[in-house]
Amino acid sequence: MYTFYHAPNTLDEALYLKAKYGDDARALAGATDLLLEIERGGRKRSDGRAPGVIDLTRIPGLATIEARDGWIHLGPLVTHNQCVANTLIVEKAFPLARACWEVGAPQIRNRATVVGNVITASPANDTIAPLLALDARVTVRSLERGERTLPLDAFITGFRTVDLAPDELVTGLSFPALTEQSDGIFIKLGLRRAQAISVVNVAAVVEREGAGEDAAVVRAAIALGAVAPVVVRASAAESFLVGKPLNAATIAEAARRAVEAAAPIDDIRSSADYRRAMVETLTARALHQIATGETRVGWPKQPVM
Repeated sequence: MYTFYHAPNTLDEALYLKAKYGDDARALAGATDLLLEIERGGRKRSDGRAPGVIDLTRIPGLATIEARDGWIHLGPLVTHNQCVANTLIVEKAFPLARACWEVGAPQIRNRATVVGNVITASPANDTIAPLLALDARVTVRSLERGERTLPLDAFITGFRTVDLAPDELVTGLSFPALTEQSDGIFIKLGLRRAQAISVVNVAAVVEREGAGEDAAVVRAAIALGAVAPVVVRASAAESFLVGKPLNAATIAEAARRAVEAAAPIDDIRSSADYRRAMVETLTARALHQIATGETRVGWPKQPVM
């Protein structure tokens, strides 16, 4: 299927191979997207053949989830089910845990990595919206130039394209942990209840001055998936919420303004008009759940692994 295969034992060895082969080599983690791309003839080598593979799965220390200085750090081999099962992610980054739970079936969630989902950069990929709402950053490294870190919205440069040089590998994701004054949620709309690509998805994170109904919003982040070439932030809605309580009128107006960020298309899963309507509906639902403390309603006590 591919033209060469390497399984390095260290990150430096993997970086050496990536520098050597450049775009002619693809990094393999979960491979749930990569193998489909190769099978369908995508991302070919410069000579028209399938790319070679650098398998990262034998490198120790790349599948860790850690908290440091108020930030949560995910290694490049962290799977979706690791996030679902991880107490830190569920308690301090719940929108990501919920999105990971919505991906595929247990078999896929045990293979597919969060970093791989980000690198594929489809606007319908479920984990990108919560990571964007959490203000995630992406760290990449090359053997020659070392490490650089950039915001997720700068890393994803367009439809299925990312800012990753031919000699670079993604070495991690990081984002601030939610505080006691913050809460968040991810809501996905698909054509069926499981194993479906998003028609629309919404992630919202809101920080408030306190816990009361009249507590003003200090910060709001609303990310919309599958309604534009990339996952987008609803900046008009976010700005509107700041300084206001999360009451019915505020939520309704913020949801209406969230539609301004959407530029959907008609496709096999939905019409553009329906997607716009669902952006408003799902944004209102997400904000209502945050306001009422119902973000974890329906979350399984023992998720199927």
